[in-house]
Amino acid sequence: MRNRGIHLFENLNSPVLNCINSATASLSQTRQAHAYILKTGVSNDTHFATKLLSLYANHGCFADANLVLSSIPDPSVFSFSSLIYALTKFNLLGQSLLVFSRMASLGLAPDSRVLPNITKACAGLSSLKSGQQVHGIANVSGFSLDVIVQSSLIHMYVKCGQMDDARKVFDRLPQPDVVACSALVAGYARQGCVEKAHELFNEMRGLGLEPNLVSWNGVIAGFNHSGRHYEAAVMFKKMHLEGFNPDEGSVSSVLPALGDLEMLDTGIQVHGYVIVQGLGQDKCVVTALIDMYAKCACTLELSRVFDEMEDRDIGACNALITGLSRNGLFGNALELFRQFKDQGMELNVVSWTSMIASCSQNGKDIEALELFREMQFEGMKPNSVTIPCILPACANTAALMHGKAAHCFSLRSGISNDVYVGSALVDMYAKCGKIQISRLCFDNIPIKNLVCWNAIMRGYAMHGKVNEAMEIFHMMLKSRQKPDCISFTCILSACSQVGLMDQGWVYFNSMSRDHGIEPKVEHYACMITLMGRAGKLEEAYTMIKQMPFQPDGCVWGALLSSCRVHKNVILGEAAAKKLFKLEPKNPGNYILLSNIYASKAMWAEVDTLRDTMKSMGLRKNPGCSWIEIKNKVHMLLAGDKSHPQMTQIMGKLNKLSMEMKKSGYFPNTDFVLHDVEEQDKEQILCGHSEKLAVVLGLLNTLPGTSLQVIKNLRICDDCHAVIKYISRFEGREIFVRDTNRFHHFKDGVCSCGDYW
Repeated sequence: MRNRGIHLFENLNSPVLNCINSATASLSQTRQAHAYILKTGVSNDTHFATKLLSLYANHGCFADANLVLSSIPDPSVFSFSSLIYALTKFNLLGQSLLVFSRMASLGLAPDSRVLPNITKACAGLSSLKSGQQVHGIANVSGFSLDVIVQSSLIHMYVKCGQMDDARKVFDRLPQPDVVACSALVAGYARQGCVEKAHELFNEMRGLGLEPNLVSWNGVIAGFNHSGRHYEAAVMFKKMHLEGFNPDEGSVSSVLPALGDLEMLDTGIQVHGYVIVQGLGQDKCVVTALIDMYAKCACTLELSRVFDEMEDRDIGACNALITGLSRNGLFGNALELFRQFKDQGMELNVVSWTSMIASCSQNGKDIEALELFREMQFEGMKPNSVTIPCILPACANTAALMHGKAAHCFSLRSGISNDVYVGSALVDMYAKCGKIQISRLCFDNIPIKNLVCWNAIMRGYAMHGKVNEAMEIFHMMLKSRQKPDCISFTCILSACSQVGLMDQGWVYFNSMSRDHGIEPKVEHYACMITLMGRAGKLEEAYTMIKQMPFQPDGCVWGALLSSCRVHKNVILGEAAAKKLFKLEPKNPGNYILLSNIYASKAMWAEVDTLRDTMKSMGLRKNPGCSWIEIKNKVHMLLAGDKSHPQMTQIMGKLNKLSMEMKKSGYFPNTDFVLHDVEEQDKEQILCGHSEKLAVVLGLLNTLPGTSLQVIKNLRICDDCHAVIKYISRFEGREIFVRDTNRFHHFKDGVCSCGDYW
């Protein structure tokens, strides 16, 4: 059949013969040739079918290429090789592996052309298991000593992070080349193996290999990726001293490292080199310059670099937005983002994610949620970075429905098992009061890191579930995950929530003794809180004086807060005096001391503090609460009457107040910081934001629906008592998260046991 086909085409005086033998044939010519071959009856000829398959594959028409392959009764390795090569070239790596499996199922052994391409596909997918199988096939088929195959295996193992396996293959090379050696060095650098990277790099010349630009760039980029920023800077300098002229790749790799090191002077020198060498219009270089200046807090320079860019791309725009946000210019960043959007700039997922992260990090949680909705409306799909950026905004505003929507998206996208997405979900559900769902998300994370262990521990601590927090801590130790400072902050915080003094001391003492972690100021603050809440104020004060370093505002603040609970004027004044020096512009410290004075009816002292605050231009942070109702987050301020339902809210509150008084409840006015009549104090208490939020929820949800409220300050005694009563009277579960912990109100009881 094949001879007949060749003979037939040799006798044809048409462009078909030239087309089928030309690698540059157009798609139209290829289709014409295909039609002609079908008419002549030689479509099953392996020779011509393989040529045709190769042409289709080179044009990216893989459906047609597969049809041709399926029509070949006895395909050869070469037939499959052409398709695998093209699929890998077009980055359709999964399909490339499928075609390889199909070839293997026919009993066809791969050759030295197929193996490097399929190994490249495994590397691109970071599929170690598939790569190891291909390595085994190479051994069996006798190609394991082929230099090109070996080189591709080295690249695959490096890409999969298996440096020991990569080194074993490298050591078996009869004559190592600069490409394989450079890949191995870059791999070591990317893994942060500084000594091994330097050792092999220095050995290259001993092996008769001269490092080239790729070698230098690979090791610089690798060190930067692994966080070894100083080593990246040193290698860049060494490269220049040895006579190599850094190119765009070298510069764009070292500038982020210099930014992280805040080596502004060196960064300026590299910028000068960029100008001299004419690299100033390279998009990657400009983006790296903006990033470097942003990290060095040089907002004027980063804006100038962007303005001087002739052909602006989305990467530079994203770097500018992120840089401005990083330096506190959130408003400018948002304005530019809107400007780019209005100008028709094709914003990508990085643009949206950067802006959402900026909003979330700058306390603009509502704006972050609005941007997330807008992003989806524009048809832009979030990714595994976007979800962890939006979830904190959901958590901070108790926007549970938005958080659930983000969770559903992560499930549909197959990214819910990502450890960072999973950790953000654990944190979000815990902060929205759903600690059981938080635990389910934690349990579903296949490979847990320290971030997710700390997230679930922090969640349990926030909910006052100390037994569960301790269980998680010991599970973490059994899994051989080493705890860090945050882990101990979480477990000590959990102990302080319920007053477990003895257990708290056990964990505190084990830090340095068993884990080599010296207690930091936050751990001392936890212990001061633990002792202070238990009424051991003198012991807490003694511990502060014996600390191995100077106590900060957190430590003195913990003591002052405890003095407020126990109405201790003497120690409260001592703590406040220290705080006024450490944090002269923090109004919260003045308010706490005022609370202590007010509890003792020391109104002259309260007035003096108020006058001091006024003279310093300090104002009390207004109480603010958030509640999500029907997918909308409502914010209520203490004493604010601007909410459209305020008349209904106050009417409902008055009715509840009457019912409560019938039941023997009377408002606790001890902490109203004004020397006014009792009736006026009651009116002040009625305006507390958490009460307003709870009542708004009662008015706008069905009976029996649970309510989630977040407050920016600690809940007061009176509000705590009122919400306990409402939970019983209205038959509601009410979750209130203040700055310290979660309060789960049900049937007139709070989960904190009135210990907070």
